[in-house]
Amino acid sequence: MLDYLTRTDGSPGLYLLKAFATAIAGTIAVVLVASQFIAGPDDTPSDISPLTLAVVLLFVWPAMVTAMLQGLLFFARRLVPTYWHAAAASALLLSLGLALLGGPQTGIVFAWPFFVYAVVFLAWQLQSNRLARGMTLALQAMVNLPLVLFAH
Repeated sequence: MLDYLTRTDGSPGLYLLKAFATAIAGTIAVVLVASQFIAGPDDTPSDISPLTLAVVLLFVWPAMVTAMLQGLLFFARRLVPTYWHAAAASALLLSLGLALLGGPQTGIVFAWPFFVYAVVFLAWQLQSNRLARGMTLALQAMVNLPLVLFAH
């Protein structure tokens, strides 16, 4: 069903658009289901400036997540039978960490995009680590861009 995420022989731009649509659609579905069972975060206003938010969401956060995913995937690929399992295990571990830090709703909401990022990383890593990091960073920046544009 998600095999198109493993095909890296076409246009990288088109690949990113497909991965972006997959990440956003899945996240919306998860949020709609999870919101029926788990209370959302407080709506307290943030003191973060729009520029700081943009830098964090478009550069810092994607770099941190990509580095953590790369490390988790390095070990997961050696412990589980397939890349799909490695992507799922890494995404679940990263989501669990976020749930411990930000509450269960945070971990649940991030589980799907983390899985997509992990699959993207693994698919492009077959060509090179640099491409894997670059495509994963670019995808995360694309996913976070609407938050930057509509946050304030």
